[in-house]
Amino acid sequence: MSITAGRSVTCATDPQTLVSAETFDRIARYFATKAEVTQTYAERATGQFLLFLKAHADAHRSPDFGMRLPTGESYRVVPTRPVDAVWHAALQISESYTAACERIAGAYVHHRPILTEAMGDGTAITYTVAALHATGFQVDMEFWAGEAESCCPPNPPQPGVAG
Repeated sequence: MSITAGRSVTCATDPQTLVSAETFDRIARYFATKAEVTQTYAERATGQFLLFLKAHADAHRSPDFGMRLPTGESYRVVPTRPVDAVWHAALQISESYTAACERIAGAYVHHRPILTEAMGDGTAITYTVAALHATGFQVDMEFWAGEAESCCPPNPPQPGVAG
């Protein structure tokens, strides 16, 4: 008996490959310890965080793609709470975080929390999930099934941005 697919099947690339094994392991191990989660969960979450950085970088390079923010920028993808938790942990190990940013985005990616109407009504996460899939990397929907949230006070002042 043979089994064939009725349509072509493509395998998405594992987001761990976005950075060196050393950078990935450092971020995942630090997150596992800091968040008190299993190493397996930390690795999955770290992969989705790296995918988030990739989607951000891709959208940033395409200024006509994305939602309009109050600042007029149009390249915002947003993290969910579990992905943002990895982001916060990664920021604390700056060498590894900087290496990941430079490899994926070509430059440091600043963490600028913002709360928009689109985050509350689901538009932002819908846009983000589409941007994640557009990267060609594996999207683990367990990490993207929630809603986008601002981790910090709503719309805190941003350095260099007139309020």
